[in-house]
Amino acid sequence: MKKLKLIALFMALMMVMSMAFTACKPNNPTSESEDAGASEEVSVEESSEEESSDPDEQWNDLTLEFGSGYTYNGTANSLPTAWNSHTYQSNDATTVTGYTTDSLYTFDYNDAKDGYVIVPAMAKDFPVDVTADYVGKYGIEEGDANKAYKIDLRDDLKFDNGDPITAATFVESYKLLLNPDAANYRADSYFKGNLTIHNSRNYFYNGQTVYDPAKDVYGDSIVWTEKTDLIFDTTNVAAFADIFGTSDMTLLADYAAYFTVGGVNLYEKLMAAAGESGRTPLTQAIFDDLKMLFSDGAPLSAYWIWADTEIGYFTVVETAYPEMTFENNVGFFADEDGDLVVINDNELDGFYLKYSLSTDFFLVHPDTYKACEGTSAGVYTNKYGTSVGTYVGFGPYKLTNYVADSEVRFERNPHWYGYNDQDAGAGFYQTDKIVIRQVSGDATRLNMFLKGLSDSYGLQAADMDDYQQSRHTYYTDGDSTWFVAINPSIDGLTKAQAAVTPEVEGNEVNKTILTVKEFRQALSFSIDRAAYALALDPLGGTAKALYGNMIISDPESGTAYRTTDEAKKVIIDFWGLTEEVKELGYEDGIYDTMDDAIASITGYDLAGAKDLFDQAFDIAVSKKLISEAAAESGNFEIHIMIGQPGSGSSAYYNNGYELLKTVWTDAVKDTKLEGKLVFTQSQPLGSTAFSDYLKDNSVDVLFGVGWTGSALDPYGLME
Repeated sequence: MKKLKLIALFMALMMVMSMAFTACKPNNPTSESEDAGASEEVSVEESSEEESSDPDEQWNDLTLEFGSGYTYNGTANSLPTAWNSHTYQSNDATTVTGYTTDSLYTFDYNDAKDGYVIVPAMAKDFPVDVTADYVGKYGIEEGDANKAYKIDLRDDLKFDNGDPITAATFVESYKLLLNPDAANYRADSYFKGNLTIHNSRNYFYNGQTVYDPAKDVYGDSIVWTEKTDLIFDTTNVAAFADIFGTSDMTLLADYAAYFTVGGVNLYEKLMAAAGESGRTPLTQAIFDDLKMLFSDGAPLSAYWIWADTEIGYFTVVETAYPEMTFENNVGFFADEDGDLVVINDNELDGFYLKYSLSTDFFLVHPDTYKACEGTSAGVYTNKYGTSVGTYVGFGPYKLTNYVADSEVRFERNPHWYGYNDQDAGAGFYQTDKIVIRQVSGDATRLNMFLKGLSDSYGLQAADMDDYQQSRHTYYTDGDSTWFVAINPSIDGLTKAQAAVTPEVEGNEVNKTILTVKEFRQALSFSIDRAAYALALDPLGGTAKALYGNMIISDPESGTAYRTTDEAKKVIIDFWGLTEEVKELGYEDGIYDTMDDAIASITGYDLAGAKDLFDQAFDIAVSKKLISEAAAESGNFEIHIMIGQPGSGSSAYYNNGYELLKTVWTDAVKDTKLEGKLVFTQSQPLGSTAFSDYLKDNSVDVLFGVGWTGSALDPYGLME
């Protein structure tokens, strides 16, 4: 099977949600009195430049704490509203968990300080293979190896309130993570990937009916006539996710050309066969239609080479999960010696075993966690990790104060083993206190840094002339990829445009042109990525592909994927430059090497964008997205609402809005859409729920959103 390239990228956003910060009276029998500053339901009115001529006024009287020890003072554009490790979806939660949690194993420098090694942390030593001890249980058969591991924990592990941490604590936390009633966002972390803990999925879904891709149930090669339970589900076609970026056929209506074979619109046939439910048992007729989509010469044949045995990528299987208890079924438990046992469905050894176990398995303080559970309108809720009083950590630092939208404070956790064990690194952390303040406005953060009120500052575009060459400027590579996300839902956009008032009375308002692929392509090609980065994010650069330069393909050697010839070839192929590279055997090519060709890629083609805008207009008229009368008279307006994540004072999002507005307004000049684009910026969407506004069509576009992490596990990132 070969998937050759993506037709379009329907980028998935991080889904985030906000949580209230009310207290829930945890059971902390040994905790000290709660900090008086950690009151619940605290809000701080944000200042604005319009209200004060001095944006630094609120910090003018700030007095830093000195005395014995060391205090690190930092700033953040936004602070989390919740940091429950079972449910967090926004990366700002790590502002708290990054200081207050630990892991079984962790990364450290090697002896030469030119690479890394994984070393025990909360574990005493590396895991021991005990697969042979569990033959006949937990899916383990005779002859299996590297599936069951025993981890001996340190004897001095404690939460920051002094309560002990044992293997049983890990197990109880994991059971709470998988609670079927809670439907925790992070529960599927060990359903798939390198570490797939036995029966985790079955327990999480116990008693429920779920539709899984048939390939996940039966494997990649299915002889479909031997299966009677295959279902064609228009909302869950795994192959389409590989091709189009979404598995939901209902979102692909504007890709009809790719579904038309021999004059037959197979998209409409398949949708009709599935009926209103979108789900129907697989028949020979449906199988033949799917196969025809990828027949020789069919538009999709360039993107998927059809094999009859791959029908599992086009069908689902209804799975009714039986009732199941956690105990004696899930491969995560404490053995009779009090050691933690982890049983994986797949064999796992070497680097990826240690990497997968460099985790705390979403450890929580069970008594506090359960005290924070509740229901609202019959739906499970949990307030764990929303205030000082609703959270207990177990890392080098303890959360001592949290004021929403203002600051978080940490002090050394006296119960952390590392401060008392010479071998574990006593004295490893010099800092005694950490204070992170929410400070909106780049200029304010810079002024605080220059005044000594903050110990670090991330350079912005306006700072580069002064500080780019400074010996005090420290650069590190990042693994983030950011993008512009556009909602292409015809139903949602139709409803949204009906609620918009035109700027010019009598004009027809349009949003549905965003469903036209050529229009979205035109928006993309009209952005000069290098200029965008220079204006908004001077330390960023043009992304040539979804995976950045930090993704490691060989963790043993530390080889970055993008440095390999295979990865370079992917980029060359995607951008259509293969026949332009002499290194690849094309003597008439204009580039000597693949590196030269990749360096030339900008993603910017203004002339091509203008042509695509004209095509998009014609398509929109032919599909009656824009009425013929409005098209002929020119009395129409295309309204695009650009979302504003954060609090509303972010220079990145405010300046970025103005930049995109200008770029796209200029790009349609001398096209059929000149003067027809109307842009508005949304109200502030917050830092933890902005993607929901795109999904429900409250906004049409989000920018400066993306993904980060998994640099050492590209295979897990793909999954």
